[in-house]
Amino acid sequence: MINYLIILTIIIISLCIMAFLLFFKGRRHHGIYSIPSQATPSFRKIADSEYHVVNQYLQDHQPINKHDKSKITVSYQEPISIVRKHAVITTVCNSVTRFNLHNDKHHTWRYFIDTVEVHLPYQLEPYLQQQNVMEVVDTNHLPLIISVNNVSIKDLMRELPVSLPATMALPEPAAIQEGGQQTIKVVKIRKETPEEYRLHQSSGWIGAGLLCVSFLFCFFALTAIPILSHWLMIGAELLFIVSIFCLFHLRLTPRKYQDVQCIIGKPKRWELFGEFNEKQAPNISLGSVDLIYPPHWAPYIHYELNQATNIDMYPNGQVLRQGQYLSLNEEERYFPYRKYGKNMLIMIGSMLVLMLMLVYSPINLPLKLGFTWLSGTDTIEVSNFTELETLPLKVGDSLSAKGVGMCYMPPNLAAAGEAQFSPFDCSGIYWNNLNSLPMPESTVVDTAASLLAEIQRQLHPINDEDRNVNPQLHEEILKSGMNILDDFSEIILKTNQLCPQNNDCQKLKNALTNLTSKGDWLSLVSEAKQGKLKNSNVILRTGSAETLEKLIEATTYKYIRQEVEKASVRLNSPPPGGVLLISDEGKPLVDFISSNNMNEMTPLQRWHELQRLSDILMHTPFETQGIITHLSLDANGTRHIILHSEPDTTTLTRYMGSTLLFLILIGSALLNGFLVINRIRLNKKRLRNIQQYYDNCFNAAYPPIRWR
Repeated sequence: MINYLIILTIIIISLCIMAFLLFFKGRRHHGIYSIPSQATPSFRKIADSEYHVVNQYLQDHQPINKHDKSKITVSYQEPISIVRKHAVITTVCNSVTRFNLHNDKHHTWRYFIDTVEVHLPYQLEPYLQQQNVMEVVDTNHLPLIISVNNVSIKDLMRELPVSLPATMALPEPAAIQEGGQQTIKVVKIRKETPEEYRLHQSSGWIGAGLLCVSFLFCFFALTAIPILSHWLMIGAELLFIVSIFCLFHLRLTPRKYQDVQCIIGKPKRWELFGEFNEKQAPNISLGSVDLIYPPHWAPYIHYELNQATNIDMYPNGQVLRQGQYLSLNEEERYFPYRKYGKNMLIMIGSMLVLMLMLVYSPINLPLKLGFTWLSGTDTIEVSNFTELETLPLKVGDSLSAKGVGMCYMPPNLAAAGEAQFSPFDCSGIYWNNLNSLPMPESTVVDTAASLLAEIQRQLHPINDEDRNVNPQLHEEILKSGMNILDDFSEIILKTNQLCPQNNDCQKLKNALTNLTSKGDWLSLVSEAKQGKLKNSNVILRTGSAETLEKLIEATTYKYIRQEVEKASVRLNSPPPGGVLLISDEGKPLVDFISSNNMNEMTPLQRWHELQRLSDILMHTPFETQGIITHLSLDANGTRHIILHSEPDTTTLTRYMGSTLLFLILIGSALLNGFLVINRIRLNKKRLRNIQQYYDNCFNAAYPPIRWR
């Protein structure tokens, strides 16, 4: 759980840092941050005194917008809003370019630093030179120049009149690069159309990113503890709602359409700003402003150069319409552009969350049960195995069974390939008509137990009756630090009975042979059978006696373990037919639980425990209830039913949630993948159709009247 919290915290912090960087980067490319400078620009916060002076200027020196043709206006744009309290001032070094527009009402002067339009107070014009050091303050309309070559508007506010006289002429010393030799007529200023707005509006990256984050929150909600799960799910729902608003452009406020300038002028290939920015050299210029054309218009622009042409453009010079045919509005209306960036992001995000579900969360069982529950399940109660053999069961059904069956433990092979017997784990119940099997018996176990008892009697006698030697002699031997085997021939015979083959028990046989003067084991056994070793005693050191005892225990336990495994296999080999109920969680399906721990028992104790429990294992009353997770039929005709315990409300909710999230992620990845491929194909077809239409317009003898 701590790992999930750490991952969630890292993701949230990363998203916050990413959002901050994107916001900061976006701000650095707008307003005064985009003003070119031939020296490294500097930035500072506006001082209080400067703030009051600039505000006073903006209030007192609004552009004159009277209809009198004799008046000259400083700028044609709408009044500049008041500067912000903590606005940024930048110091740049560059030249200022001015060009003239005129319409039927008034003359218009516009000022540019390179390609960025600025507002220049007329009081500062006389102080302009070829290269100027200027201070520019950021406003919410146009950047405002407040200082030119160490001459500030603050110094001139006390000397110059409040407003510009109606017939004021421009000072001669002003070093302004004139761009007004070409006559440009402003017809009107309109708002952009919905089609034009769609072309430059956001591609939905924010909404797509929020949707992916909501998927991630859902994943963490399904795997976190209940307390965090509720909050994560609430956060996922809120993010999902916000993402839907962003993706489908559901706005609570009206859209803000940009202004579009409708101008009549002669576009020329002047390359006005080529000396500052080589990338803009190929652009077409109108007056002192480079026009920015869509790339697919390049083959058709030259048809209308150097002639009066209607041009609709944004204030930044981006052309929307030119001449009779070129029109982004008509292109978008008849051949809409399909944006697929958000679909690409949603597809990638869905696949990443899907991989997390498959790697870090057990999804197999929730999906299996979730799909079946969505399609409908049944509740089945049975008390006879014949009903289960014939009932049409399916995965996801709730089964309740009660009866008497046989404990069946599925084979669990260790690395060495030996079955690990556990008579206390009835994780499976075989249900059928069974005949009682006899109690497990084994002559090998009896012989091994007899050998263990014999060595125990001789080395650790309980009373004097167990001794074959004089008690006083035995005590004297023990006091001297020695031990005695008072019936060595019996140990020889029982060992030979347990290990009749020559290759069996080699260590034990060699150890017993070394205790005598005989050369080999066969001779020793022959004398023991003939009674020549009857009542023969062997005196051992205490350490040697303990070693011999451990060696006999290891040898006998090996044979006993083998017999236990054989007996367990016989008990756990159900006959053909019937029904096998198995818990996929390894939980016992019966109430009986042994009081002893198998790991704490010796192999001989396990054998006795197996004998004691054999009747219980063969006829065990059981009552179980669970969800069917798997159904199969083996070669013996036994129907295997795998059960999972009934989930509680929380687990059931998580199962359903995992299934729904998995389906949503799969559907989202497939749908958005299809949309990406289809929209790329449609955009290529759209471009071909547009180029074909323009080719017909400019090259055909009879241009088409309409787009379609």
